[in-house]
Amino acid sequence: MKVQDFAYQVAARTIEILEQEQHYKVSEDTRKQVLAKVRSELNDILKKMSS
Repeated sequence: MKVQDFAYQVAARTIEILEQEQHYKVSEDTRKQVLAKVRSELNDILKKMSS
């Protein structure tokens, strides 16, 4: 599994947990925007992890 795919799955699961446990509804458009933003920031996220 690529790191990008892993990051996408983590973000998607986070949204699912918010919906299930906190009853927070995320629209499909917002979901897509959040997942795209996580993918676009992946290199920055990885840099922060290695600091």
